[in-house]
Amino acid sequence: MLFENIEIMRYEVKNPVKGTTTVHLLNAQQEQDPKYFHDEESGVDLEVVSAESLADWLCLNYKNYGIKIEFITDKSPDGFQFCKGFGGIGGFLRYRIELDDIIGDATGNYDEDFDPEEDFI
Repeated sequence: MLFENIEIMRYEVKNPVKGTTTVHLLNAQQEQDPKYFHDEESGVDLEVVSAESLADWLCLNYKNYGIKIEFITDKSPDGFQFCKGFGGIGGFLRYRIELDDIIGDATGNYDEDFDPEEDFI
């Protein structure tokens, strides 16, 4: 679920010294903060490999992740609440999860035979 007018930019930045690439999702205020574009450890400015709207990037790449996008407007009361409460982006789990199998029961015992590939319904 994605707010149709979400104002978040997706930046892919590369550290020219380390050769590592990082992705930052930034709002307008965060874009002004130089800490996202400067490596404190090495003291170098990061190279911006790509910068595009998160909504545009998701529309182009959603199939690579096996997801479906539903656009939400803030014109309805429910849509307005979603945009303000969740920041305009949300999702649903693809598979049912049994949390007790993952985090253990109240006694701290874990299911050692738990296999997510076999145990998910």
